[in-house]
Amino acid sequence: MIRLSRRKIADYAADRLQKGDNKQKVLREIAAYLCDTGRQNEAELLVRDIESALAERGIIVADATSAHPLTEPMKKSIAALLGAKHIQLRETVDPEVLGGVRIVAAGRRFDGTLRRKLTLLKAKQL
Repeated sequence: MIRLSRRKIADYAADRLQKGDNKQKVLREIAAYLCDTGRQNEAELLVRDIESALAERGIIVADATSAHPLTEPMKKSIAALLGAKHIQLRETVDPEVLGGVRIVAAGRRFDGTLRRKLTLLKAKQL
């Protein structure tokens, strides 16, 4: 079996996902390839590579943590903030952030949570 670079695999996956192919089917194929070639330990790195390849195509995959579920206008604001044509959010609701949102996407991080602002304010007063 030919050993493909992670970059080639990521580009292949990003192309298929951008065309609208079934996400689970694409990921199963890639997982099978990694297992067949004994490269299971590269799975997490490959996920990042796929996310980067999608970002190059204007599709941003981001983790968003907020105190409450995000509304559609908030999701559109996040997409605009990240400069994305399309955005796929993995949302986490965490009451400990108190308010606002924390976003992590393709090597970028934005923390606009109330908890962070209070922490910064407290640090300035010390």
